[in-house]
Formats: sequence, structure tokens, C-alpha cells
Amino acid sequence: MDLTANVKAALLLSQSIYWTRHGRDIAHTGGWFLKTTEQWEMETGLSAKEQATAREVLRKLAILSEQRAGIPARLHFRLCVDRLGALLSDRIGRASASLDWADGAAVAELLGPSLAYHRTLAGICGGVHAGLLLSRALHLTRLQMRRQLREWIGSSASAWTEQIGLTRREQEIARRELARVGVWEEVLVGIPPRRLARIRLDCLLARLAGDESGDANRIVLPYSPECGVATINSRQKGETSMRDYHIHVLPKAPKLIQQKRHHCFDESANLHIQGSTRGLVQQPPTRETIADEGRSQGRGGDLILPESLLPEERAAALLLLKPCAPQAQALLDELSARMQARAVHTSPLAYLRGLVRRAQAGEFVPELGQRIAAARRRHEEELILRQQREVEQQRLAAECATPEHQAKVAARRAKIRQLVGTLQAGRPPEKRS
Repeated sequence: MDLTANVKAALLLSQSIYWTRHGRDIAHTGGWFLKTTEQWEMETGLSAKEQATAREVLRKLAILSEQRAGIPARLHFRLCVDRLGALLSDRIGRASASLDWADGAAVAELLGPSLAYHRTLAGICGGVHAGLLLSRALHLTRLQMRRQLREWIGSSASAWTEQIGLTRREQEIARRELARVGVWEEVLVGIPPRRLARIRLDCLLARLAGDESGDANRIVLPYSPECGVATINSRQKGETSMRDYHIHVLPKAPKLIQQKRHHCFDESANLHIQGSTRGLVQQPPTRETIADEGRSQGRGGDLILPESLLPEERAAALLLLKPCAPQAQALLDELSARMQARAVHTSPLAYLRGLVRRAQAGEFVPELGQRIAAARRRHEEELILRQQREVEQQRLAAECATPEHQAKVAARRAKIRQLVGTLQAGRPPEKRS
């Protein structure tokens, strides 16, 4: 982005670098690759006009070549890797040398820190700038939630410019677009006023799931139990709010979904035993009892979700699974197994969405998820046995505490003492102890 001084040109350049490094026939074509306008738009979110402008910027920098080839003639592109390597080396003050673009470490050193950009967000938020701003805000929000901090993020216009390259005007337009679609909320707090922003994750998840109205009455996130006008308790001592406003007027609070956490390998189970001095104890729990307790405590109702999912990811997962409810638990088990095997390298939700599509097409075959289900059944059986042993111990303890049992024990002891005394009386004097 520093090289092109243009966010959209930087996005097109990033995608060109990707295809130059990972294209299937790049080595045989001399670095040339074919991309139609529709393909560029699908991959980057840039319109045809935005693509033309971005390509013009890259041509002026002499780092992108174009030519028409084939029958019919179609536009092909080639990245001038030597020129690009020289420009990047000059930018970081390193001597220019031939760069092996297959060397990931060397390329990462030249390009600098990566910046997350989710193409899907550009499609639902009105453009690349809004998608980039929302992608960065999502990254910051995830960091906040992992640290158990508030979900409000604060960055000045200059900080946003430094992080994502958008000018102040581009930021304002992007924020208005995000507020228009209902996924962005802002407030001013303190003196001097400081702007804080928050992503309305419930509305964003609804839009990602295909609900264009953004109606998220089916979802509530644990960090925002009320989706009304939020209250900010971030003022320091002695600060008073100069003025508070919200860009977006929020709808009514959605219906709540039970959000208590449940893990498929939860080691805690409450055994409710009715105490009595007459030996009246609760019957041993059955598998159905354990399953009912698990469902009542689970975050997904009847479904058991992977523990490592973030709160907002759990809500989105439940929404994604609605079209294939009969297979929902099998899909979650497969996702959990893949995450445990570290086979999910991107977003867990993206992987789950792929599983859902396969299930809807009738092509889903559980591979690793069956082990998760079997482990959960074994755990339930062990839990039942453990609780049955505890119930038996409670029953024996209650039985031993009854007066009748204590009287029987005392009678046995007295009889034993009497027998011992009789035996000792019948022995010769020299053998008595």
C-alpha cells in the first residue's frame, strides 16, 4: 500500500503476487496469467472501472504488464517481479538483489506485515473501502474479545490511515456505508470527545447468512445481550460526556437464546441427591438424564459446539446449521475433529459452511467426526458409572446412619465380645493373655 499509495491498486497488486507465486502454469507461460474482469471482481471486489484505475496505477509504476493473446484475444497479465523487488527493496532500505519469489520468508520480509481483507465483506458493505475497514475492525474486535475486553474499539483517523491506508474522506464514506447497512455503530465519549466504534455482530452475521434485511432476531451474542442503544462506561475519573450520538438507530432487542456454555468433554456434573436419615436416596441417573442435563446447559440447545469457537462464531454456526438440522451435530463433530487436528487453516465458519453445502448436496460423509461422537458417548457412560457409584456410596452412608443399623452393629460387637470372653475363660491360666 505504501508503494502504490492507492488501496485498490495495492489490492490488485496483492492478488497478482498471489497468482504469480501460486499459479498452476506460471513457470510455463513466462509469468503470464489470464484474468477476466469478472474474475478480478469475484476475487477482489473491484468493479470494472476500479480495476482499470488500479491497473493504470500499476502500469505507471512499471510493475504490471498487459497483453492480449489467444483466439479470441483475451487480456493476460504479468507481474514485473524484478522491478517490484527493486522498488520494495528501496522502500525498506535494502540492497536490491534477485529475489526468489518462491521463498516465503524473503517475500514476507519485503512486503511487510499482512493486512486482513475479507472479500465477502466488500460485497455486503458497499465497496472495497468499507470491506477493508470492516475487516480490520473485525480483527481488532477479535483481539479485544480474546483478552476479555470490551468490544468497542477506538482509533483516530490518522491511526486508521496508518493501518489500512484509507484517507480521512475515504474513511468517512466507508463508515457511512457500514452504518447504512446496519453493521457499524459509533459514539463520542469524554472531553475532548473521542470516537469509539463497534461492529454490530448480530446484524453482520445475519447478512453473511443471506438475510439482506439484517434481521438478527434469532441471534444474541454474549458480549451484547441487548441490541438496543448501548451504554459506554469508558470515561475516566473526572470526565463527562460532551455529546453522545449513534450513527444507526438500532432495532428492538432480539429474542434471547440460551448462552450457557457446555463442552462435549465437560468434567463437571451436578448430582442432586435428596438427603434423608431413612436411606431415601435418588435413583441412579440414566443416559437420558445426562443427555437432558447436557442439552439444558449447552450453548447450542441440543447441539454441542466446539469449545474453541468464539462467542460470535457460535451464534453464526447455529444460523448456518438451520438448513440441515438433522445432520447438525454430525457436522459440528466433523468441524471439531478437524479443528483438533489443526486441519482448519482459515475460518472455522468458512469450513462449516463448506460442510453444510456438502450436506445439502447429499455429499457429506463423516470422516473424523465419528471419533468425536464416540468419545462423547464414552464420556457419558463413564459419567453415568461414576454417578451411580456415588449414589451407591450415598445410599450406604445413609443406611449406616440409621438407628436400626447402628443397633445391629452394636449387637454384633457385644456378641463378639461375649464370645471372646467365653473363650478366654475356658483356657488354662498359663495360656491366658
